[in-house]
Amino acid sequence: MGRPRDTELGFTTKRCPECSAELPLNARHCHECGIRVLRVDKLGRAKRPIDWVGYILCFISWLAFGLYTWWAFFKK
Repeated sequence: MGRPRDTELGFTTKRCPECSAELPLNARHCHECGIRVLRVDKLGRAKRPIDWVGYILCFISWLAFGLYTWWAFFKK
């Protein structure tokens, strides 16, 4: 059983989530804007991969801000 394949959903192309360009189902990058795309969702749009680097940098930034706030205002 498992996940339904893209062709079982009835799509022959997928749309880029960034620029809405029509892409073939087996495309890994958009030819218009160059972002990575994954498989098609149930609405016909390509899914975007998770930006782990962005999440990690955001976490590190908040951690640095918290440490600076502690150092500047609460350290005795």
